[in-house]
Amino acid sequence: MRLRPTLVLIAVAAATCACAAPPPLPLQAVFEAAPALDGYDRYLELETGRVYTGGLMIGTTWDEDRTRFQDAELGLDVMIAGNGAVLDLDGEQLCISFCSNRLDIQDCIVLNGGVRFVGDNSPDVARVPSGSVRYCTFYRPEEYAVRLQGAGAGVLCERNLVVDPVDVGQDVMIWTGITGNNLPTGLAFGLSVQTGAFGLPDVRDNWTYHSDPRTNEDPLRHFGFL
Repeated sequence: MRLRPTLVLIAVAAATCACAAPPPLPLQAVFEAAPALDGYDRYLELETGRVYTGGLMIGTTWDEDRTRFQDAELGLDVMIAGNGAVLDLDGEQLCISFCSNRLDIQDCIVLNGGVRFVGDNSPDVARVPSGSVRYCTFYRPEEYAVRLQGAGAGVLCERNLVVDPVDVGQDVMIWTGITGNNLPTGLAFGLSVQTGAFGLPDVRDNWTYHSDPRTNEDPLRHFGFL
């Protein structure tokens, strides 16, 4: 569903007001200090109106040079309960990758970045994350508000507001880190085209808007399978 400009002004005003709150905190520091709670390994209970800076990388990463996973940081089940907090990712991401854990994010205002689920289900890997992004406002997310790469079933995107995703060129392929010719950025939701392998995510009741009228008329800039 596309967003009316009136709602865009409300979202931007909310973000501006929130930025006048108490001093910012690094999100990574909050993550490291977060307790286990309600079945999660890390439960981040954020403060209303406070700004948190930087992104999070949860799970393992792939080392292309050594052709192996770097398992120093295994996956964790993580909840980010925003309570209206502002996450200024400053070009970074909230990313969960190559693990069977989940990342749930709710009630956040996210600036200058997005959320990414990355996985693989080949027989010797089977590392596909799940989770949810609910009741979040994204303003100028770089690349995408939500990107699924090698993930689908088990991911819920519900009642989010996305304004002006930023096109930064082509996205990178999972294994090589090389940009792909058919992986455009600047979409609100970039979903995995491999639905046969990973299933479909549950994407419902989201609102997206581009302030440029021609861009806003392009349905692929709102939701796309890549």
